[in-house]
Amino acid sequence: MRHVTRHRGRRRFRLGLTILALVGAASAFAPPPARAATPPAKGSTTAVVPPARWFARCKEADATGQYAQAADFCSRFLKTAGKSAEKYESAQFFLANALDRLGLHHGAVEYYFQVANTRRTPELLPRAVRALEQLYLSRPIDEDMILRDLIGETDFGELPDELNDFVHYWQGLTNLFRGLDEWANERFTRLNRRGYYYYLAIYASGVRLLHTDPVAQQRFAVRSFADLFGAPDLAAALESLRRRGESDAKLTLALKALINDDGAIDVRFERLPQGWEVELALLAFGRVAAETDVLLQRARQTDEDELGRPFAYEVEVGGIPIYRHAPRFEDRVDLIRAVAARPRAVRKLRGLALHSLSRLLYEQQRYSAAYDTLLQVPPGTELSSEILLERAWAKYRAGDPHRAMGLLYALDAPIYRGLFAPEKFVLRGLLYRRFCHFRAAKLAARRFRVEYDQALQQIRDGVPLTQIRAVREAALRRGETRRRYIFGRTLRTELKRIEGYREAWQAGGLYAALRHVYQQKLEQVRAELAHDLEASTRAVAEDMLATQEQVNLLEYEVAQALFERVSEGAGAAVLRKRTPPVPSSSARVYYRFMEEYWTDELPFYKFNIEDRCVE
Repeated sequence: MRHVTRHRGRRRFRLGLTILALVGAASAFAPPPARAATPPAKGSTTAVVPPARWFARCKEADATGQYAQAADFCSRFLKTAGKSAEKYESAQFFLANALDRLGLHHGAVEYYFQVANTRRTPELLPRAVRALEQLYLSRPIDEDMILRDLIGETDFGELPDELNDFVHYWQGLTNLFRGLDEWANERFTRLNRRGYYYYLAIYASGVRLLHTDPVAQQRFAVRSFADLFGAPDLAAALESLRRRGESDAKLTLALKALINDDGAIDVRFERLPQGWEVELALLAFGRVAAETDVLLQRARQTDEDELGRPFAYEVEVGGIPIYRHAPRFEDRVDLIRAVAARPRAVRKLRGLALHSLSRLLYEQQRYSAAYDTLLQVPPGTELSSEILLERAWAKYRAGDPHRAMGLLYALDAPIYRGLFAPEKFVLRGLLYRRFCHFRAAKLAARRFRVEYDQALQQIRDGVPLTQIRAVREAALRRGETRRRYIFGRTLRTELKRIEGYREAWQAGGLYAALRHVYQQKLEQVRAELAHDLEASTRAVAEDMLATQEQVNLLEYEVAQALFERVSEGAGAAVLRKRTPPVPSSSARVYYRFMEEYWTDELPFYKFNIEDRCVE
């Protein structure tokens, strides 16, 4: 049907948004100019206290957990000592640590950035980079400044293994965004084959295969995928497919084009079959989901003996096992510890891999497999509302309308009240029409108009999209716009928190300096957000208009079906199996739905709609 085809087309577009949100696409804004030092206030003791004394007080306060005082003393040292002072970077580091402990995370990022960027104190460099990585993994930060301008552009020399992976991954991604494919591949190949950034790189390689068009770039993308995935795993997958007798499958042919008969990587681009990019991306997403799952389970163990205990896992795509993998004994401990160090980030990555995998399966019309894959997405992720709607579409296309309708009713729960999902009205109308509930189908179309007619009229009247409330609110929940909006909100929260230290920090100048830092960054974020909103509001408006066309088509088809049903008479009616009645006594307990929602039950609702097409 036309509306379903359009729905699938938008899924590929949304997959691109998911990917860009993950990798943090860099914007083209320059970093803020250097800030001038605040002159000492009249009557201040800063001028008479030697800088070395301020630094000693800073270290002492930091050691005893008096972070507000430590920040003040470090700031006074930085004002009185020149930038060439021996302990200048150390004071910046202590100041950053104190601000981080006080919840002023952007201020901490600014000073950690300076320590890592100057690189004059080698012993502080890994500590500053590690602190920046932890802030990046745990909360909104200025990703453009840290990940692109610092990590992506700077040669840090030799760092500990886990920090090297952090640096190499973002340097590879920065090169990739700038079209330097060969340099990107060179950075990705430096990654250790364990931990969060290795799996993130495999995920990114699968995404890269789907979004690369020129042949030259496709060759780099395939080579990067093969190198990251590794010859042993590619050979294991190929051997497993051969044993199952699937020698003509697209995945088998694609694997044959990546490795030679000796099991070594030998990319023969011209031998890749049609549709190879989807097959290899499915394999990449499947591996990330499978391996992170088993490692997350093992990482919860606290017993040291558990770390070295053998384990194995199967890489599956839509419930079909591709190959089995059992890490070597010497690799297991490092794999588990690397995942245990970043469990939240790995869990989020697993959810993204499963979500991307399900969308590709849906596009291949493997609807049951797409639904089963969505069920594995960890609960409580940012994608929970989208996933619920996608489950409903998958169930509808798989021929389970009762479960699809139950999922749609779950989307009416108060927790999803702000969800922008105009497609749910189209799907609800399709389900009602399928069971000949024509009045309910027209009511679903009417509910769409009640929800969005005002916004659609404003769009037609030429009102600026950013001034249309429904469009703006939906746009603020999308991709890069959402990340920047949350960062701006975090800055405003921390700026208010600075007021609590006004009395303690005003004399030394730290209060004024931090306010200047935050206000300057807020101005930059507002400008960037306005730029992002121009694109995201256009996308939301296009979705609204496209859904309106589908609603119009739905209303026409409902009217046509009603006319045909009346004109044909009972003799031409199609017989369907009646919905079984609710038993008066049963091992199950049935409750009439009273518009009461329980969060843990939402994904499992089933709506037993009566089939009125039965004569």
